[in-house]
This record gives sequence, structure tokens and C-alpha cells, in this order.
Amino acid sequence: MKVVSLWVAAILLVMWTAGCVPGPTTQQHLESATWLGVVGAGVGALIDSKNPWRGAVIGGAIGSLAGYGIAEVSQRAAEEAARRRQTVTYHNPNTNEWVQADPVSYQGQTATVRTRTYQGHQMTNERYMTVPAY
Repeated sequence: MKVVSLWVAAILLVMWTAGCVPGPTTQQHLESATWLGVVGAGVGALIDSKNPWRGAVIGGAIGSLAGYGIAEVSQRAAEEAARRRQTVTYHNPNTNEWVQADPVSYQGQTATVRTRTYQGHQMTNERYMTVPAY
């Protein structure tokens, strides 16, 4: 009975989280959520030595949500940079993480935007995204 209630709670949590998704899911969202989910599952399994499966599930869920969040911030920064036609920077002072989006080129109704993610002063990721140029 306890296992069934845990599964039901997990399914409800996933459905609730999916309902909070603000916009369309892109390939970057899926890749970021997958990779950080895998890393989180590995770290969680190592940390929870008494029950590695539980640690993997919890770590994977936290990692996936974090990866999706990072991708969403990058997407919003890219769209805002394309709309404003200038560099946009988002900063989280609690974690000292930065996302910087620079419009590179415009063609028709789309813009190519370079997004860079920084942890402190070290760049951790760089991507080129094609977004609508409204």
C-alpha cells in the first residue's frame, strides 16, 4: 500500500510540474533536463548509500527540473534580446549565475542569438539559438 501511494504521489507531482511549464518545450529544454537529470540521479545514488534507488530518483527529479529551468531562462533571454535588438543579461545573485544573450543576425522573421551561461566569471555554456524576431 505504501509503495502504491508513493507512486501516485510521484505521478501527481510530475503532472503538477508539467502543468507549470510556461511555454513550448524546445530541443534545448529536453537536452538540459535530460543531462542534468542523469547527473542528479548519479549524485543522488552516491549520496544516499542506504537506498541508492531513492537517491537516484530524487536527484534525477531535482536535476531535471534545474536543467529545464536553466533552458527556460536562456530561451527567454534570447527572445528578449531579439525583440530589443540588444544584449540582455540575467543575473541570479544568490547563485552568482549569469545568462547573457547577444543578437547575432536577423533574417526575415527570425533572429540568431548567442546565449552564454556563466558561473561566477567562468563561462559554462554557449549556444546559438534561432528565435522569432517580433
